[in-house]
Amino acid sequence: MEKVFATMVQKGKAAPKLTFIFIFICLALLDLVLVRDISWLLENLEGKRFWVNYSFSLGALFLLMLILAPTKSAVIRSVFLFFILGTQIAQQSYFAVYGGFVSVFDLRFVAADPLLTLELWLDNAIILKPLILLAIELPLLLLLFRLDLKPRWWLRLGSGILATLLFLLVTFSWYGINKFQFSSVAYAGVFPGLIERHAFEDKLTEKPQVPAQKPAPDAPNIVFVVGESLNVQNLGIYGYERQTTPRLQKMLDREEMLLYRNAVSIGTRTLSSVPYMLTGLQGIDPYGVIYSSPTIFNYAKAAGYQTAFITAQDFQWRNIDQMFVDQDLDFYRSGPDFSASVSVSEGADDMKVLEKGIFPYLDQALSQPQSAPMMLVAQMNGSHYPYNTHSPDYIKQFLPETEPNGINAYDNTVLYTDLYLEGLVNHVRNLDPEAWIFYSSDHGQDISQTKTHFNRGYGSGVIHNSLMVFPPKSALNRLKANLQSPVSQADIFATILELMQISPVSEINGANLLEPIEQDRLRVVSAYMKTLHNEPNAVLMFPDMSYIHVDFDRQSVTFQDGKTIKPYAELQPEYRAFFERRLNPDSAQLKSEEHSQ
Repeated sequence: MEKVFATMVQKGKAAPKLTFIFIFICLALLDLVLVRDISWLLENLEGKRFWVNYSFSLGALFLLMLILAPTKSAVIRSVFLFFILGTQIAQQSYFAVYGGFVSVFDLRFVAADPLLTLELWLDNAIILKPLILLAIELPLLLLLFRLDLKPRWWLRLGSGILATLLFLLVTFSWYGINKFQFSSVAYAGVFPGLIERHAFEDKLTEKPQVPAQKPAPDAPNIVFVVGESLNVQNLGIYGYERQTTPRLQKMLDREEMLLYRNAVSIGTRTLSSVPYMLTGLQGIDPYGVIYSSPTIFNYAKAAGYQTAFITAQDFQWRNIDQMFVDQDLDFYRSGPDFSASVSVSEGADDMKVLEKGIFPYLDQALSQPQSAPMMLVAQMNGSHYPYNTHSPDYIKQFLPETEPNGINAYDNTVLYTDLYLEGLVNHVRNLDPEAWIFYSSDHGQDISQTKTHFNRGYGSGVIHNSLMVFPPKSALNRLKANLQSPVSQADIFATILELMQISPVSEINGANLLEPIEQDRLRVVSAYMKTLHNEPNAVLMFPDMSYIHVDFDRQSVTFQDGKTIKPYAELQPEYRAFFERRLNPDSAQLKSEEHSQ
């Protein structure tokens, strides 16, 4: 070993630049094959997100090496050695136990019970791999410090600035995923991420605590499925001419599920509906009432439930994950855990998430008869555009898919959702016949043979929502009374609280589906929400699905005929009340109103 090291030193002196590049390449390759495992690497090797993240983090590492390699300070060299080797060994050990790198979310488990983490590591001990990594990398890093590199001061300064920018990019960008990065850079990125999380949590300081209680004796297991871009008008079970839902149709015929035919979405986009679905709110929210509202996980944990959130999408976009991933969420997996190519428009494959994420969790959570009841939220990849990439070849029946966003491509995504829901419901039923399963898509789409408008505006395809319940047979009759009633996505939240037998501690806007709903009920669908762009408009929905459109910037109201317009101030007071309570959040009206509309 000494002769090999001596030869490397001599070559390093002769060709320092080439040796520097050789060491850098070795570090990158060792990180891929020794810190992670080969099966993980093969699964993610073709992922676009993996290569973007890894390339940027390698860029930061390369520049850092260029800055620190010439230094003569023993302290700086020791810190650099620990930064590379120490963090890699830590990540290597963590990966062996959890199949991923340390994240901000993971830190709370380590901090809460470090001995348990140590025990898990000992149970999954990987002694040989750290020793191999140490034996190979330590000589390389020592050689790095012996290289005769003399970069100019301006090169080192520029490298420092650029390295910092790259590090911030992979740390704070929503597209940055630590397990897709060089392990040492990923480890370092956790700590500035903590700062970001604390800054965001300042918005949540007014959130009331939900008093803890013992689980109700008959507390049921609950699964809440959040769909993506599913259009009622393209569902066979809702009367579509094509049979896009043959499996659900059989379940409907056997009275294993119920359809609500007069349901509306909370918002028209994922960021204006999903966060509000999980906090039980609807209506405009220009001042961020949502940030001071307990989530479905806060209520479930207070009610004695095991809590889990498994999403096929990247829920960290716009920091939405930070609203829900807290001390009351026991289990969390997101789209990048299942695919290295997840982006805004495309999540992980739904069946892969079901088989590798949801089924294993359900098997574990429901396998112990004496365990606490379980509440799982499962968010789908669903029918987001481009439609042709959201269903695999084996499910496609409506051909040809001549356009990526054509009606055939869309209807094939509906077939895939049909397959997903059948598989999920059957799996839950086999484990617990008395469990409750809810489904609602975040919003729909306006699909046409000639021109598809996606989810822009307030067209009926966008806001007329699919809402399905798969209850125990004993509860069917109680739910049937509202099948034609004016309901909303927010009603799922209210119904789940009723099933958990826990009372809301702050405003919620849903109605309990187990009780009769007023037939003249008005609902709000809006983009005027803090989690989106605060687009100042909304529609007030009438029971017959007609509506009036309110433009808060122009202070005008447009009726559905598109021709009748009048000033907002002239709108009936009882209609304006739906908006004024949030436009003037400090008013006495908001403080005294009841928890539900």
